[in-house]
Amino acid sequence: MAKNSDKDNIVPMKRKKRSLGILDVDFILLFTVLVLLVTGLTMLFSTTSATNMSSGKVYAPIIKQSGIALVGLVLMFMISTFVNYKTLKRYSGIAYIAIAIMMILVAFIGLDSHGARRQIALPFIGSLQPSEFSKYIMIICLATRFSMVKKSEIKTWKELFTQLAIIGVPVAICLLLQRHASAALVHLFVGGVMLIAVGADLKKLIPVGLLGGAGIFGVIMATGFRVDRITGFLNQSADVQGNNWQATQAIYAVGSGGLFGLGLGNGRQKYSYLPEAENDYIFAIVGEELGFIGSLFVVLLFCIVIWRGITIALNCKDTFGTYTAFGITVLIGFQVLINMCVVLRLIPSTGMQLPLFSLGGSSMLVTLIGFGILLAISRENLRK
Repeated sequence: MAKNSDKDNIVPMKRKKRSLGILDVDFILLFTVLVLLVTGLTMLFSTTSATNMSSGKVYAPIIKQSGIALVGLVLMFMISTFVNYKTLKRYSGIAYIAIAIMMILVAFIGLDSHGARRQIALPFIGSLQPSEFSKYIMIICLATRFSMVKKSEIKTWKELFTQLAIIGVPVAICLLLQRHASAALVHLFVGGVMLIAVGADLKKLIPVGLLGGAGIFGVIMATGFRVDRITGFLNQSADVQGNNWQATQAIYAVGSGGLFGLGLGNGRQKYSYLPEAENDYIFAIVGEELGFIGSLFVVLLFCIVIWRGITIALNCKDTFGTYTAFGITVLIGFQVLINMCVVLRLIPSTGMQLPLFSLGGSSMLVTLIGFGILLAISRENLRK
């Protein structure tokens, strides 16, 4: 009888998953987000310190925003370290219904601001803008749906209507109840790009997308101040003391910055010349104080974020993780692009914030949570 070889005595062993440490995520993305956050808070302090100098509350806005950023950072690290992103699928439906109800309530009991109701007052927190959270929840719901559907069903009308309903509900609420056209546009654009990425039939998708875009445009044209923004953009040399004042002052700020800027804190337009510079037009102050080089640095940082986000999506072996990472990346990139184009007067004013830079607790908090989800997906990619 032949002797058993040594190979016959070898028992196959299961490959253990690599144990990961707290920083075992996409480190380039993590480092870039932290640099953007520090830069954004620095520019916000420079801007708001001038705005609030007369009231004596120079430090109040930056203290509040820094506190929210700290909470966001804690949540980002907790999500990226301890949360399996796949569990988000379980609660996506509940979260979607909850945020839709909250957005409807905002239309009736929310705070009035610039002719719209977008925020709801909450004790101890101040105010919350549900539409900021709705963007991310919509992405997660779409990714959940994509992970449940067979490729053969993607191009059918039945499935397309289901996916369009997920997009259409927040779009309709933002547009018809909150009069928040920019949020409606973001939902529609990000959702549409995700549908294209998953392979939806363009012959069916394009007419529906055009119809949705026409609806948004119709609501815009029915609102006086939004019409003024469009007409002002089309004739930029007119009414520079009125409707075009903010856009004109933003261009002055960017232009006066030159190559290297006037220096951090030395900007002039934030002193009552550029209204509410800490919100949608903070990138103009970046251009004025840090110049072309500083502005380019900020743009490159956001480009790195988009690059790493797409890389995380492509490396993910799970359909849900792929489309969640892709959707979050598209959302952040689109908001950055629109905000910067508005500041440079390439498109009409939309009221869209610059992530991690503009004043706004809801935007800051949910953006950092979104980055936490991206990092959690990258963590799972490293584990495989």
